[in-house]
Amino acid sequence: MGLSYAMISKGRLLAGGVILFALVCLVATLDFSRGRVPETTSPLVGDVLAATTARECGRDATEVVSRHLPAGIEQAAAESILKAATIVPPQPWFWTPVMETATTWTGDTLEALRTIKTTAFGTNLLRVHLTFGDGKLRRLAAEVVCRFG
Repeated sequence: MGLSYAMISKGRLLAGGVILFALVCLVATLDFSRGRVPETTSPLVGDVLAATTARECGRDATEVVSRHLPAGIEQAAAESILKAATIVPPQPWFWTPVMETATTWTGDTLEALRTIKTTAFGTNLLRVHLTFGDGKLRRLAAEVVCRFG
């Protein structure tokens, strides 16, 4: 009887360990798949995050961005606002956040790409296209794009 009782106890202990491990994995996965609310001092990023959710990939964000970058704004001021559009990446223990920041000029058009949210499963990026003329903003287009993996 001692042998079977010991086997049952070890089986219960093993099952308890597996269940505990599964719960920890579930909580960690849910926590990091939703992503934490990014810390930012940028009003632009804050407004875009408030207007979108993680499931809205390819969402047009032109209306939200145009509140911060109105037509006619000086080029230097627009570049300054885009430069400040950053987040403080999370400091998780089991994955490394991917932060993307890129600015590309093609003639009078500026394309800026900024990470606005990062999780263990992908990132949300704000892509902004600005067209300038005579040193002032003439056209604006913005969208939230997602990259998984």
